[in-house]
Amino acid sequence: MPALLISIQTSSSIGQDAKQSTDNAAVKRYYSHLDKDIFITAGSAKDLAPGCFGICAIDGGAQGWSIVHIGPDGDAADLGGESYFASPEEALEFVKELIELMGA
Repeated sequence: MPALLISIQTSSSIGQDAKQSTDNAAVKRYYSHLDKDIFITAGSAKDLAPGCFGICAIDGGAQGWSIVHIGPDGDAADLGGESYFASPEEALEFVKELIELMGA
């Protein structure tokens, strides 16, 4: 299996990079990849349906972006743990790679 290369920053190193990437005007709120739904949210995943992925803003995006998956019972699983992404675009690319690995 090919190695999965990801760019994840820890919460302690993300502040400066996140401030440089605050213009997210071109980012849509909904994406679909291989029939999986991906939503970019302002921080809450409570309204997402089971089976969806969420990219959630932390402190409006100033502190980074986290990734969650909503399980069959509606429970959100944080897929990043202590790691966050500097931009929603980075998080989206990571989610797409995860979805591709799930299908393999």
